[in-house]
Amino acid sequence: MKTRHLLPTIALALCLLISLTSCIIIPIKKQYSIDPEKVTSVQIYDMRNKGSYNEDHKFFTETETPVCTVEKTADFLTDLSNITFTDSIIITIAAIDPSFNYGDWVVRINYSDGIYSLISDAGYSQTFDANGKSIDSNHYGCEDDEWDELISKYVPSDIFAEKETDSAA
Repeated sequence: MKTRHLLPTIALALCLLISLTSCIIIPIKKQYSIDPEKVTSVQIYDMRNKGSYNEDHKFFTETETPVCTVEKTADFLTDLSNITFTDSIIITIAAIDPSFNYGDWVVRINYSDGIYSLISDAGYSQTFDANGKSIDSNHYGCEDDEWDELISKYVPSDIFAEKETDSAA
């Protein structure tokens, strides 16, 4: 009689143990569709050689200087809309620290109402109000090759190549 109750109890305990130590990952895809009529400018920043508190994190600050301002804003926004960004919802009991850093290239999109967004490939982007206060953030990232192809199309080739050799050194 006791054996009959012991097996389901063990099975239930194993299921509970597995569910508490495992996680479920649900990928979510996003594409940035931004109306060019609402955008005043697009700036590109190089963060490759920026210092950070450790090797894995890069932070964008207001003191950064753009490498260039994109002249063909509408074309850039169209090219940006063709890149698929991915985020993953992780369901687990243990707390997981999501990515809070920018990649090597950061794009700043300035809107006519003073709001601006910072987007990168590394899995962290933010939107700020006209006063510079963060009003939204997300953890969507994209493939490095796709992002580098987009950036190299709009950053002057000598600057892009210079930065490539600097980061390889």
